[in-house]
Amino acid sequence: MGNARLSVVKSRIGDLVSRFRKLQSENDALTEKVDQLQAQVLQLENEINVVQKPSLDPVEKESLILQLHKKEAIIDSIEIEKEQLADKVRDLEEMLMLKDNTLQVQKNTINELTEQNKLIKLAKEMSSEKGGNHELKIKINELIRDIDRCIDLLND
Repeated sequence: MGNARLSVVKSRIGDLVSRFRKLQSENDALTEKVDQLQAQVLQLENEINVVQKPSLDPVEKESLILQLHKKEAIIDSIEIEKEQLADKVRDLEEMLMLKDNTLQVQKNTINELTEQNKLIKLAKEMSSEKGGNHELKIKINELIRDIDRCIDLLND
């Protein structure tokens, strides 16, 4: 059952990562769109500067000013959308960190339970079988080797 939960958590993490990447690409696209619109605004501002010369008629001036206001409104809405997406990205990053922490806790729990299971099996063998002394001695030797390795690591 632990492996099933682990695979579900891994799947969810994978989904979150793909959603995060999608939001990042959308964020990049929106940033590019904002840059393009800002360039257009600059172009319109230059045109307005030209418009302020007496050679253009008032209808053209008004049309250019309306275009400028529309593009500024679009830029504002895109910037708001960009901020919303940035918030979503931050939320997904937090969720991913929480899922990673949960996964690590579950891995640690699985390792602890595996060790407990080994010890329980060893205790059962020691109490139930008198003829299985050879297997018991092998397991005890393995445990002693593990202890020796730990001591060696501590000494280093």
